[in-house]
Amino acid sequence: MTRFLFAACLGLMIFGKTAQAQSYPTCFNAQNIPVSYFPDQTISDIAIARNAPNGMPVVLWNPNVTANMHPATVEFFYYHECAHHALGHTLGNYFPGAEAQADCWAKKTMISIGVLTPQKYQIIAQQLFQQSKPGMDWPNGAVRVKFLNNC
Repeated sequence: MTRFLFAACLGLMIFGKTAQAQSYPTCFNAQNIPVSYFPDQTISDIAIARNAPNGMPVVLWNPNVTANMHPATVEFFYYHECAHHALGHTLGNYFPGAEAQADCWAKKTMISIGVLTPQKYQIIAQQLFQQSKPGMDWPNGAVRVKFLNNC
């Protein structure tokens, strides 16, 4: 797969639609450095993976956007943004297809650790279908979900 490994310990972070802490496995980048998550209401999307000025891997997430999403979809985006770090996209390896690759990695990871049920996947697919903005790898939510169904 990649040099990415999930830690045995679970990290706590607020990345949901309520003020309750959500528990997800710790995310590591391609260099095995833990990724930190920070709220940022100024970003226009749900979240963005990047490196901080000091070089540390971070994900900025917008709590105003996540507040309007189902917790299953928020969880999917946790893994999607983690994928950008785990696959090295934030280390200069970002290319056409990287968003689709991150979606597929998120889905496969959620399946492999046993957190993606068919019911949860249906919720995620429905929200992606309805709310996905056109991006580098898909013109609309229907194309995004079609790809995700096939990965």
